[in-house]
Amino acid sequence: MKKFITLIFACCILVQWSQAQEEAVLMHYQINPLLINPATAGFDAEHHKLFINTRTQWTGFPGAPKTYSVSYNGPIGKRLGIGALLYAESIGNVSSYRAQLSYAFRYDIEDRGLSFALGLSTEFHEMRLNNSSLDNPLYDAGDEVVGDAEEGVKAFDASLGFTGSYKKNTFFGIALPNLIRNRLDNIGVDSTSNSFIQYFTLHAGHKFEVSNSFSLEPSFLLKKVRNVPFQFDINLKASFLDEKLIGGVSYRATTGNLAGLPEQLDGVSSFGVLIGTKYQALRFFYSYDVFLDEFQSFNGGSHEITIGFEFGRSDKNKNK
Repeated sequence: MKKFITLIFACCILVQWSQAQEEAVLMHYQINPLLINPATAGFDAEHHKLFINTRTQWTGFPGAPKTYSVSYNGPIGKRLGIGALLYAESIGNVSSYRAQLSYAFRYDIEDRGLSFALGLSTEFHEMRLNNSSLDNPLYDAGDEVVGDAEEGVKAFDASLGFTGSYKKNTFFGIALPNLIRNRLDNIGVDSTSNSFIQYFTLHAGHKFEVSNSFSLEPSFLLKKVRNVPFQFDINLKASFLDEKLIGGVSYRATTGNLAGLPEQLDGVSSFGVLIGTKYQALRFFYSYDVFLDEFQSFNGGSHEITIGFEFGRSDKNKNK
């Protein structure tokens, strides 16, 4: 019976994920906010940043998602920032790829301790069905949908973002993803529900400097994106000894069900822990999270690793 439930779940989630490939379920947006907001590209005016991220979700579960990404962002001159992101994910027999370029304009009000940035990303997506999927008794030879997926379904998209900080300790931002895909989805839909903005990601938090060697950073995230349930995260990150030791916890809750999935997965929640360290230019972070419901009995939890490099910019480039 357990194997049958697992098989049914795997088939359902494969169908859903093939529609929502552009939105990976990542936890390390706290480390690399470019993952959720294009306006953060180059928002740190003093450093260039390179991140390598990998996430293995639901270990031990057949066909579970595996995600890989490489990103860079940094300042150009006094006001501009640029970012680039390459992303790949595999789930079951479906693979997806994303290439993203982000551009941001930053403005500082130095006497008030305020900084703002407005950003735009342009993106290319591709979803591809692996050849091994055709070796299946359920496959109907000549199926046009499967044939197109085997060759790769391609799409372009764009996102807008806004971010800001107050005295470098309070941060906030909102991103509006899937602007092009949203319009395409709504072609032929009743104009009363055909809104230009339907999806958003809101992130905010504050860093409390408890002492010279200890700080606490609570934050939250609200997220509603294409084909994915509404998501709410609460995070708490602590830094010790000038960030030589970093720890944190996260709680995630979702409302609404993924299309095609069992009702038992409606409103699932999860809990995760984070550890990390910083040594000169190197950053290393690891997190582990589990479901707080019955589905956790079918898998061994999710692992995510981020390796980052942070380089200071020269005064010569800063003043260009």
